[in-house]
Amino acid sequence: MDRREFLKLSAFLALSANLKAEEYDEYKAIVVLDFAGGNDSLNMFVPFSDDEKSGYSNYASIRDTLRVDDTVLTYSTDSNGALLLETGENNPYYVDGNLYKSYLKGVYKHDGMSVATNALMPELAYLTDQGNVAVVLNAGNLIMPGTKEEFAQNAKPLPPFLFAHDFQTKLMLNGVSATLNYDGWGSRCSKIIGDVNGSDIYTTNISFEGETEIFYGESRYLKLPADKVISYSRLNYRGMYDEGVNLQSDEAGSFYNALRKHSFIMQDALASDYSNAYNFTSTNAYNLNLFTSSSADVLGEKYVTTNLSLLPKLKSVAKWVKIFKDKGFKRNIFYITLGGFDTHSSQSSIHSSLLRGVSYALGDFYLALKEIGMENNVVLMQISEFGRSVGNNGDGTDHAWGGHLFVMGGDVIGGEYGTPPDLTLGGEDDITDKGRLIPTISYSQYYATILKWFGLSEEQCKTVLPELDNFENSDLGFMKV
Repeated sequence: MDRREFLKLSAFLALSANLKAEEYDEYKAIVVLDFAGGNDSLNMFVPFSDDEKSGYSNYASIRDTLRVDDTVLTYSTDSNGALLLETGENNPYYVDGNLYKSYLKGVYKHDGMSVATNALMPELAYLTDQGNVAVVLNAGNLIMPGTKEEFAQNAKPLPPFLFAHDFQTKLMLNGVSATLNYDGWGSRCSKIIGDVNGSDIYTTNISFEGETEIFYGESRYLKLPADKVISYSRLNYRGMYDEGVNLQSDEAGSFYNALRKHSFIMQDALASDYSNAYNFTSTNAYNLNLFTSSSADVLGEKYVTTNLSLLPKLKSVAKWVKIFKDKGFKRNIFYITLGGFDTHSSQSSIHSSLLRGVSYALGDFYLALKEIGMENNVVLMQISEFGRSVGNNGDGTDHAWGGHLFVMGGDVIGGEYGTPPDLTLGGEDDITDKGRLIPTISYSQYYATILKWFGLSEEQCKTVLPELDNFENSDLGFMKV
């Protein structure tokens, strides 16, 4: 297949997709951000109501030395109402340059919400106050609703291998909590949407993490490096050819050579697109160019350095959003991860570094989307295989079940969704006696709310998420549809 033949094939695919693409009148993208390891969402979104069971006093007494203080912090804005952060000791979260002390310093309180945002996340707090972030309370892998008594008596089924990283991650990425034997919800979604982008190079699904179970299945997905020039060794395109081929045959040799040549053409096109991609010119809350790896002096750090590994991934996503929008494409799902959330020990050091880096990167990402006019066309949804125990194990927290999640975007209806859980150890929402909270919202409901915004009908959501019928409410209401 030479380049001319390749371009003819691409044109044919685009023409054949026209009817399907007409159903999607504008570009939309979902960015799936996976906090791998099990995020302690109770120290990210701190319980802050006066409720005896779900409020701050109960949280603080249980968390003990690992509790976030109830000091209410404020950030500054400029004359245009944009977030403005001072450097060094003038940061609102600053405590003697010690990031782990800043982690426990206090919170940003939000009107009408029972949770407050950790001190180290002023960018996320600002976006929440602007109505661009929704916090979904106590969500997780859940086959069907159930009470503590029903689960204890086996009247309601539990997800298999509860509290185990690998298994709960697979269930989360499958979008099915009852069985591990299922393909990914991203693959099922793109199969329903079809080839709306009309391209033999690009697909709906893009992973910046290599192999990922969210895209396993019958649909293709493209694996790309984050913020790097694409090379032959890094390029990988899973699921392009699914035919069974006898690798010993002459036919297999011809097949391999055709695939190899096609891969080179793909690589040329991808590398060209990325090298010529749009460069962002805006500045962030520190008046630095977007996606700049800020120094410790700017952030006011001393003993713990912010984990900024999310920054280049979100930069790549923002660039590809611009590329795909300019090509007239209609839909994309991006998958990125940030690891390190398994905080059994040294949580104040590890989690503080992660949360500061997350907030910094999210602030830049949203500003980048605004610069290219895509803030209403992109939604970032955060996931994690499970939450962590309310109980403090001395220096950290342990594997649990339900946890708080957040969604960010211009089409997000900001606020709080769900029911604040009873945090009492051994209480009505604790599946054990460590504060392992029983979710009241399932990933099926969480995903379906976003997929309806993405363009799927109720019935299509049920095809992608077969457990959705187990829940009375299939739309949590945090997206404009």
